[in-house]
Amino acid sequence: MQAVNQRFLEFTGRPLDALWRAPSGKTSAAVIAAVKQCGYRHVGWAPAGFSGDELPSESHPNRVLLAKVLAGVRDGDIIMAHMGIWSRRDPWAPTVLPALIEGLQAKGFCFATLREHPDFAVAAGH
Repeated sequence: MQAVNQRFLEFTGRPLDALWRAPSGKTSAAVIAAVKQCGYRHVGWAPAGFSGDELPSESHPNRVLLAKVLAGVRDGDIIMAHMGIWSRRDPWAPTVLPALIEGLQAKGFCFATLREHPDFAVAAGH
């Protein structure tokens, strides 16, 4: 992780935030311990955040995935939205993002970055 942080610093002039997400959300106690030892904090997402946008469009159309996320989201949840996954003919985020935001706002949700989230602001260096 330190090599990645060093390259990021070289390219951007600032270090990475001390936040890390496991690929596909898969973790173990050993992985979390190693991440913590490197000075990072794991940030996962809630079940509603697994929108299914990695699944084929033919069997999981965007309208179904949108309804699933809106029905399952809870206060404080972190939602992941991919720009496009190879198995989808109808990309999730570019197509559904406006409706997702409107649906969340209609339910009374507001939005923040992880840097603003009270559970992660310290790890993000703020």
